[in-house]
Amino acid sequence: MNVHPLLWFTGILFIFCLLPVHAISQVQIIGTVSEADNTPIPSANVLILSPADSSLVKGAVTDRDGQFSIENVESGTYIISISMIGFKEHERSIVLDDRNDSQLNLERIILQESLEQLGEVVATARRPLYEQQVDRLVVNVQSRITTSGSSALEVLEKSPGVQLNRQSNNLSLNGKSGVIIMINDKVVRLPLEAVITMLNGMSSSNIEKIELITTPPARYDAEGNAGIINIRMKDYTDLGYTGTIGTDVGYNSAETLGGNFSFSSRKRKVALLLNYSISYNNSEEHMFSERFVTESGFTQNVRTENSRDPITAVQNLTAGIEYAITKDTDIELILTGYRRLWDTADFSENLNHSSPGQLQTMEQRIQEKNLWQNGILNLGIDHAFRSDRTLNLDLDYLYYNNSNPSDYQIDVLSGTIDPNSADIINVEKDTPLSFWVTKMDYRHGISEYVSLETGIKGTFSNFSNDVRVNERINGTFQMNNLFSNEADQNEFIGAAYVASNITPSESIQINAGIRYEYVDRNLSSPDEGSIVDLQTGRFFPSLFIQKGFQGPNSLNFSYSRRITRPTFWDLAPFVFFIDPNTFLSGNSNLKSAISDNFSLGFSRNQFLVTLSYSHSSDEIAPWQPVYNSDTDNQTYSTQNLDYLDTYALTSSFPVNLSRWLNIRLNATGTYQFYRSAHLEDNFSGEAAGFNANIVNTITLTDNLLFEVSGMYISKSVWGITRSSPMGTLDLGLQKSFSDGQGTLRLRANDILNTNILQARTNLESDGLSSVWRYNRDFRSVAISFSWNFGSSDFENVEVNSGSAEEQNRVGIN
Repeated sequence: MNVHPLLWFTGILFIFCLLPVHAISQVQIIGTVSEADNTPIPSANVLILSPADSSLVKGAVTDRDGQFSIENVESGTYIISISMIGFKEHERSIVLDDRNDSQLNLERIILQESLEQLGEVVATARRPLYEQQVDRLVVNVQSRITTSGSSALEVLEKSPGVQLNRQSNNLSLNGKSGVIIMINDKVVRLPLEAVITMLNGMSSSNIEKIELITTPPARYDAEGNAGIINIRMKDYTDLGYTGTIGTDVGYNSAETLGGNFSFSSRKRKVALLLNYSISYNNSEEHMFSERFVTESGFTQNVRTENSRDPITAVQNLTAGIEYAITKDTDIELILTGYRRLWDTADFSENLNHSSPGQLQTMEQRIQEKNLWQNGILNLGIDHAFRSDRTLNLDLDYLYYNNSNPSDYQIDVLSGTIDPNSADIINVEKDTPLSFWVTKMDYRHGISEYVSLETGIKGTFSNFSNDVRVNERINGTFQMNNLFSNEADQNEFIGAAYVASNITPSESIQINAGIRYEYVDRNLSSPDEGSIVDLQTGRFFPSLFIQKGFQGPNSLNFSYSRRITRPTFWDLAPFVFFIDPNTFLSGNSNLKSAISDNFSLGFSRNQFLVTLSYSHSSDEIAPWQPVYNSDTDNQTYSTQNLDYLDTYALTSSFPVNLSRWLNIRLNATGTYQFYRSAHLEDNFSGEAAGFNANIVNTITLTDNLLFEVSGMYISKSVWGITRSSPMGTLDLGLQKSFSDGQGTLRLRANDILNTNILQARTNLESDGLSSVWRYNRDFRSVAISFSWNFGSSDFENVEVNSGSAEEQNRVGIN
């Protein structure tokens, strides 16, 4: 396709970003800090802060005469904060206007003595809310006043470029799906729905920052076309213990309950970690689907309305120990457990107008259980030869098991009854999966300006999928060979990489690397023999360049090649009956998607803008309808597109109306071109999309906050299917106690009931038009309370966690 518009836009953006850097005048701030009797106060901290989020703009320390000077501060409104041990902090608003004067003299600032007895105080500057680094955008969670009491998921979905669809349990980044979730550089090896549930039960008070890595460097796995979201938990380096306990009670269509507990303890050589969360959700769901097929002048109509009352119970457990064998070597052992039981009773009404003289109506009752269980054991060893030469070894074992029995009872209310049709269908599905993962990384600092990284990795996996479908026809049960299937897959992925970090000057950083991955995959069944026998290897290069300018301004360019492999759920030959003629199914013929990703970003203080482009071959698209005119069946399954091209523009900026009202806006616009690949008559299409979230925080008192937030997602493309616009409006009230140790929150989510997933497909060549709607009823009211506890002795410990990367290729519907 023609990429000239992208080149023009890139050039214009490049010029636009560079010009203001040198065009804006600078102001000098001077003053003197003293006591009430005019005695100078030396070594006082003087900070210039952004009023939007209290992020640091510039800073200085007073000299022996109590004087300070801060150069080259841009015009605007700021907060000046002056602090010193033994004195009360002085804070006030200042306005800089270079049109009137190039210097602001604050003259003499008097600090009042503090009567409090302080043991030890360390003055530290607050980090900005967003930091653009050479290969990632960092969201400093603790710089945001509303994070206390929030969940990790709530913080994540309000981050720039992140789009969360709670209806379909899907995450996208800058308009692209295929996101890998990591915690402390470790991939969360769970189904995406389980990851979302886990993050919703994780307190943000334990999160230090979130890293949005849209084009990951070579040290990370090449899996995930959209990139990586890495959640970094607080690193408690003090001796002592700390923890959080919380509870959540709410109501949507029925009761919701939850609780979480986290605890970490450190001694001089031993560190312990324990996290546990549990949630119970009794809700209602409604699904509607309808299709029209025109053939020989007659339009067939099939319609299904489904109501379900699922109960979902989820438990997560993580326990770990770190031990410092020597000063330079430590060992880590982590055990993770997960259990999710989804139990539902469904009732559906079906209408099938299959021919001019045939109109059939029926009812269907469904009992379904879906149980996911897994256990993960990780052993890691870290050794430092020197401060700039480190070796990391990791060994992981993962075991999953999915049991999904379903019973369908079908009652025909009117119309002709086919004597060969079933009135009861029983489905049994068992899927055990296991992984062995081994990995080694080595980092070598060659000089002050150059460092080298290299590593190898091997992943061995196996899964079995046994689906048995039995039907009762004329009072006798018999196996349905069309839907019954058994499959086994064995897979090996080997990888090696080399990367280099280069800093030729203080203002330029370069990260370049290349990764090679080899895949050997075999999928077979007893009936069909070998279904997939694949051996292939690919190189995945990456390049990152960051150029800094005067002040907090930077320009970033990145390129990387990525791969999205089909999840085991996508490949497994399973079946789920929506109605007797509509199914969900796996697709063992799926291919991996390969994407080339480019981005150009500019950051200026708290204003961020990024332009990106990606070309994905064999893009993996979920929920694609396929109609079989011979059997009158329609199947929804994951399919490959021929290609998907995505242009995206992401921006994030604050709007400061007053000291007590802070607004943050994140917006992403996309334009996509695609072509289908699985139809008899494939076609091309294009679509524009837009999503935004806005957070309004009103400070009522020092410990009482009110928040109004909203999210909007425009229509978007899922292969040949287009979804309708959707959004939410949420309200929240937060009360803090005991200097932030305790937090009470009252929240109302989706108060307008607009978070409803709707999609439509039109295939004129096949005479097919279909629509479906899915409402999980996210309207809810909930109250939560969390309490932080702990103690520490203010001494550092030298135990560090090991690191491991393993992609998540287990999926769930």
